[in-house]
This record gives sequence, C-alpha cells and structure tokens, in this order.
Amino acid sequence: MKIQTMKNYLLLFTSLLALSCSNTQQFREIASNGFVSGIEAKVMMGSESAIKVFKEMDKAWAARDYNLLKTFVAENATMKFADGEVTTGPDQFVEQIKNEVIEVQEKGNEFKWTTDYAFALALTEGEGDWVNAQFTSTHTNPDSELSAEVFYESYHIINGKVHEWNQFKREALK
Repeated sequence: MKIQTMKNYLLLFTSLLALSCSNTQQFREIASNGFVSGIEAKVMMGSESAIKVFKEMDKAWAARDYNLLKTFVAENATMKFADGEVTTGPDQFVEQIKNEVIEVQEKGNEFKWTTDYAFALALTEGEGDWVNAQFTSTHTNPDSELSAEVFYESYHIINGKVHEWNQFKREALK
C-alpha cells in the first residue's frame, strides 16, 4: 500500500514537473492565406457572428423592413452601390434602396433575390470581419433583355454594424 501511494505521488510529481517545464506560452499559428497590399496583416476566416449579422440584415432588406435595416448600419458608414451612387449612414442608405425598389418595379420586375452564398474573412490585424456575398435577382419582365442580375457585395462589420459596404453587379443576358 505504501509503495503504491509512493508511486502515485512520484507519478503526480513527475507529471507536474513535465508540465511546468513545457513552454506555457504556446502561440497558436493563425491559419491564413492571401494578402492586402501595403500592410503586414494576413487574411484568415472571419467569425460566425458577422455571418449572423449579415443574415439578419439580408432578411430585413428582403422584407423591406427599413427601420430594422437601419439598425445594422453605422452612422458614418460608407455605402457604395453598383451604379456608382455613394451614401453615408443608415438614412441615406435606406433612401437609395427605396429608389432602387421603385426603379426595378417600373421596369416590370420584382424586387427580390436569392442569396447564393456568404462567407466572412478577417485580417490578422485590425477590427471586424468582411462578409462577402453573392445574390441573383432573376428578371420577371418577359420583355427584359436580361435574364438576371448577379450582385457581389462586401460588408465590413465591426461590433454588429456595417461600417463599409461595396456592391458590384454583373448582368446576365437572355
């Protein structure tokens, strides 16, 4: 019994000694690839929380819940539309969307889309995540030259708010 107890103490002591001698400041290698010109930061996968914000914003936008949509946009956010229009803050952003709804409907199309994908990227230095997403808006007007418009968007989300948004568009002919 004494020998077994002594072996247990010796095993515990040896384990503690081994742990205390190991490098306690282990640095986790951040999986990254890509680059951004002019800075040392690297690109890595972003957070699920940014995707959650994106999904909630997309849902509000699709429902045209403009009051809710405004809550996702920072007061000084720069929002760049595919047509070259640039707005600042939630109020201007929503006003531009309202104008686009009217324009789409006047062309005989429905203002709706399918969200094709979204993923978040982040930098190893700096704030927030960049959500990149693609949407397809199928034209419903039979007289339209286009079958669809494909939108590519990036959302810089910091603490649950979009601080910068960029939109690009590709037109798909019939």
